[in-house]
Amino acid sequence: MKIKMTDRFIGSVKPNTSKRIEISDTERVGLRLRMSSKGNASWIYQKKIKGGKRRGYKLGTYPQMSLAKARSEALKIQINAEQGIDTIEATKEARRLHEAQKLVKDTLDNYIRNHIDQELKEGQSRDGRKRQLLTYLEPYFSYYLSDLTRTMLQSIIDTKQAEGKIVMANRVRAALRAFTGWAHRRGHVENDVGRALQKAGKEKPRDRTPSLEEVKAIWEASLKMGDLWGPFIRLCILTGQRCRSDILLMKWSWIDFERSCYEIPNPKNGRPHIVHFSGPAMKEILHLQELQTKNPSSFVFTTTGKTAASGVSKAKLQLDLLISEIWHIKGSSSIFEPWVLHDLRRSQATALAEEGFDEGVVDRIQNHVASGSRASTVAAVYNKAQKLPQRRSALDTWARMVTGEDSNVLSLRMRSKA
Repeated sequence: MKIKMTDRFIGSVKPNTSKRIEISDTERVGLRLRMSSKGNASWIYQKKIKGGKRRGYKLGTYPQMSLAKARSEALKIQINAEQGIDTIEATKEARRLHEAQKLVKDTLDNYIRNHIDQELKEGQSRDGRKRQLLTYLEPYFSYYLSDLTRTMLQSIIDTKQAEGKIVMANRVRAALRAFTGWAHRRGHVENDVGRALQKAGKEKPRDRTPSLEEVKAIWEASLKMGDLWGPFIRLCILTGQRCRSDILLMKWSWIDFERSCYEIPNPKNGRPHIVHFSGPAMKEILHLQELQTKNPSSFVFTTTGKTAASGVSKAKLQLDLLISEIWHIKGSSSIFEPWVLHDLRRSQATALAEEGFDEGVVDRIQNHVASGSRASTVAAVYNKAQKLPQRRSALDTWARMVTGEDSNVLSLRMRSKA
């Protein structure tokens, strides 16, 4: 049936229980009203695309879409069709482009799962990188990756800089650049918007070196820290190793009780590294071993038995309070300046250098490569064992300087066998 449709006419149409009714509008040629045998009505529009084929379009249902609205939508399609624009194909292409877009949150999860967790060494740096990205990109999680701009990312860095946190701002910049670069190289986004991000400013290197008197105060405070964090702090002091990665993540399989040492299989510079245990250090290890007699774990420092302990920051706050008390009792005229665990390595290196130990020995204790004693390509294979006697002597000396003890390492070995 063909008729100039009106709202009154459409309202008078009754469904045919045996077949579908189809009515064509003579005012907007190609527009049709279809009514099913159950009385469900919808708008259909047919139009030939200029230079193409005839298309059928489903506009909507009646009465949700009125006659006037259906004619208006049909007119839009007609105008496009007469210009050779296929609205259906355009809609499909827009949908394909939409589905191809990657949300920031989805891409970031992919980056963390397939790059950070796989490629970066376990420890504080890896955890910090994930925490930075999740924290500072959270406001943009619902954005498409392609909608991120350099201005958005630079504002994150500039905000931290305005707070005076230059080091943090530069670390966040590095994290953002690594993320956007990874996404660009894998085709998730056409442009790398993080490539030109500006640094917050020049960083000032830390030069806080706790004196031997201060190290002794830290040692004394650690004696009140219990059976987990106390030994952890003391081994940080005695060994001079990186506290979070090389001490906190220590496993029993790394330890050679016979030789009173342990080997870090994958330290920060990637070179297996042997560390001597002085007498006091060996006492700490044996005490920790006794604590795990009933509930053994592969980790030396653990609270769950399944993973390495966590909560270093909270333990450090407790330690600082104890140090303040001790410092006050000692009647020191100077204040105990703020410090971080990593400063203990600088204290050890300085003290041993002042005691006359060679720079190359001290560097190898802390798993650095001294510029004046860099190993050749072939010799580097044996670097983990270089100058072991001298390193052992230096660590024994450092232990005596801190604790005043001169423990018999041989007797401790015998205890470990018992």
